[in-house]
Amino acid sequence: MNDGNTKAVKERHSFTGIASLLLIVLLWLATFWQGVVTAVDIWLITDTFNHCLFVIPASIYFIYLKREQLALSAIEPNYWVLIPCIGSAAIYAVGLSGGVQLFMHIATFTFLPLSVWFLLGNTQAKKILFPLFFILFCIPIGEELIPVLQEVTADLSVMMLQWIQVPIYRSGLYIEIPEGRFLVAEACSGISFFIASIVIGCLYAYMNMQSRIRRISFVIIAIIFPIIANAIRVFGIILTGHLTNMEHAVGADHLIYGWVFFSLVIICLIGLGELIREKSSDIVADPKFVPTEQTLLTGYVKACGVLALLTIVLFIWYQVIQGQLSASTTPRKLNASILPAKPASKAWQPEFVDYYDQYQTNFSYESKKIDLSVVWYPKGHGELVSYANRMYLEDFWTLESSYSVNGPNDFKIEINQIVNSRNVRLLGYWYMVDGKVLSNKNTAKLYEIYKVMLGQHKGSGLVMLSMESEYSALEKDKRLFLEMLTKEFSTINQMFPE
Repeated sequence: MNDGNTKAVKERHSFTGIASLLLIVLLWLATFWQGVVTAVDIWLITDTFNHCLFVIPASIYFIYLKREQLALSAIEPNYWVLIPCIGSAAIYAVGLSGGVQLFMHIATFTFLPLSVWFLLGNTQAKKILFPLFFILFCIPIGEELIPVLQEVTADLSVMMLQWIQVPIYRSGLYIEIPEGRFLVAEACSGISFFIASIVIGCLYAYMNMQSRIRRISFVIIAIIFPIIANAIRVFGIILTGHLTNMEHAVGADHLIYGWVFFSLVIICLIGLGELIREKSSDIVADPKFVPTEQTLLTGYVKACGVLALLTIVLFIWYQVIQGQLSASTTPRKLNASILPAKPASKAWQPEFVDYYDQYQTNFSYESKKIDLSVVWYPKGHGELVSYANRMYLEDFWTLESSYSVNGPNDFKIEINQIVNSRNVRLLGYWYMVDGKVLSNKNTAKLYEIYKVMLGQHKGSGLVMLSMESEYSALEKDKRLFLEMLTKEFSTINQMFPE
């Protein structure tokens, strides 16, 4: 093929490739608009996911760098990829039905690279494999690992303290030394460092390494390194408190935490990458790409039509689902006459948004004060299981442990043990979804989605009961709390409308 033909093929493929990507992005935005908007909200308000704002621009830039290679390959749509595309769309429908933003975000940011793969074909998708994979980092997921990272951080820091023979006593996430007491709180889990290090590790491996083994090895290091580094940080804080009789522990925490510590972690990670990556003499030049046959216009137009038709059908389906979730009538409120109204306790306050009705009171049981809070979300009036809803304010309380107990008819009741610097509280709860009592929020959400898809959803509610305790009487109070839950279970459930 002469130079003139080569240039013509490149121009033809460049135009069709750009047109394909623009078409995909526009159809994707129109169809998955709600998933994109809710994800961007999380990126903006949560520091852990601020990096997601740069993921798609970075992916577009990496695809742009491959423009010469892409221009020399014909577009050959792969219709088999429609199967995972449809599966992703179904996941989005489930997420939309139940307001499960995680499902919506996973589907939104998997449908985009899959649709690119479908329209461009295997050959072109292979050349931009990493940019397509990198789009998955837009999914705001990972905070579920916080409890695990808290445990790992506590384990490693205790092990380091034992190495230098600092006397310690550990109770859950609390680490006590003779000079004072430390809590490995959620903010100490290092989740922000962990996620950001993985993203940066993947970027560095792609941009600076060619060997697949080196890339995989460096990504594994990027996963392990921030966990160890965060444990060293906690170890340093406790050791500082031990050596200075707690005079500088808080100051040290502010000094070595945050962006200063994060910057040090990233610098060390990049330094490790410089040791691992290929030397200039080891780098193998990219193979030269030769122009292939021109893209068949009829096949390309047909694939564009199929993708457009699919997204139009999905758009209509999603609009129907949203219509089913809208409120058409004024629902009934909670039956507040079941229990006498009393001023709500200020010691423990749950935080819920967009609820239709809420009832808070307190009552006495065996000389113990029991705080009760019930929230009610009828169909079309807010979302019960949501990222924004909290059974306790995390700025004032920390989850120390959780366990389940057998309630009436062997129903499992979940109980959280939450603590702060002054108190420990027992917090029991269960969900009521369309007349069915459920103990787990994930099960409650899935059942709610199931009822929505059947068109039978009426409403969802949550019962929360809390009792203050002391460590000296904790086991006795746990038995009393379970006795109270068992006795009041049926009465409280009568508050929900039928």
